[in-house]
Amino acid sequence: MKKNAGNPVLQKDVMRYKKNKFGANLALIGLALGCIYFLSLYSQVKNDNFYYTWAIAFDVIYNLFFLLFVFLFSEQIKNYDDKLFVFQIIVGALQVARIFWLPLTGIVNQAISMGAFLTMAISLGASGACIVAASIIGRIRAREVAEFTKKLENGEIDLDKELKEEKAVGGEVNA
Repeated sequence: MKKNAGNPVLQKDVMRYKKNKFGANLALIGLALGCIYFLSLYSQVKNDNFYYTWAIAFDVIYNLFFLLFVFLFSEQIKNYDDKLFVFQIIVGALQVARIFWLPLTGIVNQAISMGAFLTMAISLGASGACIVAASIIGRIRAREVAEFTKKLENGEIDLDKELKEEKAVGGEVNA
């Protein structure tokens, strides 16, 4: 079977029916990396209770919202919905900014080891990068699908004609 590699119109049409799995999975990877961060942070019990303050309570609440929102982002990206694009970028940036709060204060005050700090910092940085990348990919693909759908509705693109042309050149059409 031949994919519609040569016909960009048919490729865009297929996007309308397939989910944006790549962008959605990037968001879920960002979520998993965020989980690695808080598992590492919450396992820091041999630090003379350094983290047992209001800050850890705030972090727990933030993590609950983080998990819910990033899962929502994943679902929206999967369905080519870019309404929360700006919020997705903000959450990704907040993940990177969190490196400078609890992990950095822990290493500066020698309450955690360098290994624990690196685990938390790398997890947060990679989580933020994945969420930002997912949101950008989601935005680009959502706009492509929206523009294509608009052209279809306006009659600028004739799918029947494109399908006939594809069959005429000997390709099988995968839809």
